[in-house]
Amino acid sequence: MYRRPIIAYLRVSTGKQDLESQWMTIEAWTKTRGINIDERIVEEEPVSGAEDERPKFQELWQRVKQGKIGTIVVAELSRLSRRMRTLVNFLYDCFDNDIMVISIREGWLEEALKNEIIRPIIIAMFSTLYELERKMISERTRAGMARAKAQGRHIGHPYKLSQREVRELVKLYEEGVPIKRIAERLSVSRATVYRYLNRLNISRSKL
Repeated sequence: MYRRPIIAYLRVSTGKQDLESQWMTIEAWTKTRGINIDERIVEEEPVSGAEDERPKFQELWQRVKQGKIGTIVVAELSRLSRRMRTLVNFLYDCFDNDIMVISIREGWLEEALKNEIIRPIIIAMFSTLYELERKMISERTRAGMARAKAQGRHIGHPYKLSQREVRELVKLYEEGVPIKRIAERLSVSRATVYRYLNRLNISRSKL
């Protein structure tokens, strides 16, 4: 019924308790189906917040594209990705390679994907959600820029420091103040601080 290999993917963010909760959910599901998991992939939440930069997930995705997986089991779809665009693209590749995706907490998905008539509807639904998310992000961005402009905050091109601020930046840097503290002091990003240091060809090794 379920094509092999059957892969369980677990993504944890709060340590052992989170992992055990997901695994108990998956294990209970396997017992009711009378099947065994062939491989368990456990991935820690990226501390950088870079949703797509998960090495084990990317490796899993590559195996999907190569058709080397039969079934993927997760406790819930958000374990695969919280970004709708990523989730849609991943599921598309699974569908294209006839790989079943089982999300235990979204049990309706399993039955829906088995039906050849309903399957394209599900794909279209995910695509619509992705497009909706994209538009919502765009609208929030525009609204945020409008608020920033109304509050007199700088938007658009990187903030330019005055000559006095540049002198202060260099002075603080020469005194050994961390880049983060300098950026906070001048109300700019760390990237802006580095940009000015590079432009002035200043590094602590040259001081």
